[in-house]
Amino acid sequence: MIKGIRGYSWLYWSDGSKQIMAYTIKHYADQLPMNDFIRVHQNCVINRKFVQKAQLTHRGPLLRLATGAEIIISRRRWTMVKKELQHLYVG
Repeated sequence: MIKGIRGYSWLYWSDGSKQIMAYTIKHYADQLPMNDFIRVHQNCVINRKFVQKAQLTHRGPLLRLATGAEIIISRRRWTMVKKELQHLYVG
């Protein structure tokens, strides 16, 4: 997962570690293969392999990852994310 914060990016690795980099999230998102990653928010890119469930809750649309993290999906990207991850969607 990659989270962007004010011109910097936090890279979250599968072993639980994280690393801050002095590049924007756009810098990384443009280089990643879109069949493996999906941008779910202005400041968040997710590896599709780690998504366990996509659902619409009272807090809004969100994803549950294999790491246990819950990631909020922006309303504007919800339709696209739901279509891309249709096999994981729980209504």
